[in-house]
Amino acid sequence: MLERLASTGAGPAARFAAAVLCRRYRRRHTITGTMVRLMADAQDERISAMAEQALALAWSTDPTAPERIWSALADAPELALRFLLAPAPNCPHVPRFRLVTAPPGGGLVLRTALDGPDPALREAMAGILRSTDHPVLLRDIDDALRSAGSVPSQVLGLALDNPHACRPAPAGRRHTGLAVVAILKDRLDLLDSYDPARLVSRLVRLAGGTFPPPVAEVSRRWLRQLGPGPGREQLCLLAGEGDPEALAAALDSGQEPEIPSVLALFLFQTEQWERYDALDPDGALLKGQAQDLDDAAWDRLVDIALRNGRVEPRLESIAGSGLEPEPPAARGPGIRVF
Repeated sequence: MLERLASTGAGPAARFAAAVLCRRYRRRHTITGTMVRLMADAQDERISAMAEQALALAWSTDPTAPERIWSALADAPELALRFLLAPAPNCPHVPRFRLVTAPPGGGLVLRTALDGPDPALREAMAGILRSTDHPVLLRDIDDALRSAGSVPSQVLGLALDNPHACRPAPAGRRHTGLAVVAILKDRLDLLDSYDPARLVSRLVRLAGGTFPPPVAEVSRRWLRQLGPGPGREQLCLLAGEGDPEALAAALDSGQEPEIPSVLALFLFQTEQWERYDALDPDGALLKGQAQDLDDAAWDRLVDIALRNGRVEPRLESIAGSGLEPEPPAARGPGIRVF
């Protein structure tokens, strides 16, 4: 009843009803849809302004409000543009619109820029992503560039257009999706700003991926020039797990773990038999180093042994214990966009 009175009326009673609704919203923020409808449909422009002001306050003070307001605006693209692109001159990030003061996470802005049904809103969100320095929005682009499937060319285009994406670790040292921008813009110095182990994991994927040249070539070259440290250890770990790009990089460049206690296992996993036999002729080191492997790693070790006519390490490790080897464990198989 209060919403109908505030929406259709134009006198003091309507404004009083709107004031009551706004107070309720400021206390609980649970009637977001009501506020959006008042902003859109109120006969009295003053009531529409009251509703917008209440929503704007919630957007800037309640961390959960932007997501709810975004969803409530989904069916009203013109209203969404008016609300989201309202000037915010005091915003610490660019571009200085209300949206950028507290952007919703979860890739909502990016998904709208890519697949939103309204052309004007879709282009407006793409424009934001091409120019923003907000870490939440940069991280959304970063996450999309690290996705398991093929990366849409539009995402890469947005990243390459954004000047803030080509700087030291734009989304944080542990977020390496935007490393591809540094490579494509020939800013390899920026790769040093990322966490070394995570960067190696990313470069291994880029080396075998489908990004434009010279991404794969640069990634492979970088992996073969690693110095001692966490990056090299990660490369050796991935090589031992059988990743083809990591294995090729480690073998081509002669890289191996710095920690002597895992060297025998690494040589066995990477099938470097002459060196392995010289280091561990009776298999004692391998037994000790392989005790903490999970089932998948054990299975790979056994497969390597069978392919190369060697004693199965798992069986050998329990030989004489009186135990039978255990069989492998069984392995089993929203928010709206504008």
